[in-house]
Amino acid sequence: METMNTAADLKTDRKDDVIRIEVIHAGLVEAVVIELPPAEDPLAALRLALAIEEDVLIFERDQDEALTCLPPGRKALRLVTHKAHTIELVVHYDHLTHKKHFAPSKTVFKALQWAVGEHAFKLDPQAAAKANLILPGADQPLPREASLGSFVPHGRHVLEVNLTLRDFTNGHG
Repeated sequence: METMNTAADLKTDRKDDVIRIEVIHAGLVEAVVIELPPAEDPLAALRLALAIEEDVLIFERDQDEALTCLPPGRKALRLVTHKAHTIELVVHYDHLTHKKHFAPSKTVFKALQWAVGEHAFKLDPQAAAKANLILPGADQPLPREASLGSFVPHGRHVLEVNLTLRDFTNGHG
């Protein structure tokens, strides 16, 4: 019979000297998970471990400002890297266009909320519930949990998308 680990056992099993970090590199949708031992400058250690150039900014996911240091006491972080401080999101819908600057770490979901809301296309709640952002010429919408920077290659700072109300459920679209 297998024994259950107690809270004390789990505490000793856990590596207290590492930070688990998920990093999404701009232009690449894949994420990597790395473990960093504590260092005097963990952000510099992260840059070194991932070969991130000095001119590439590191953001915590869904935050507006680039990190200048890793938040103290955190054991896990979700980070997004990009060379641009902001990305200009250009959204087209029904012969109208709205633009707004977002941090590359903001999710597609946050951008979609803005696009359907009162500051952009002002969709009614029923239409807003069906709305998605899609790249021009694509057949599937952008994943809502993805960061905007994932769709903008390094060196670029504009993401152009269409707002669509098409039904993508059950293979429709």
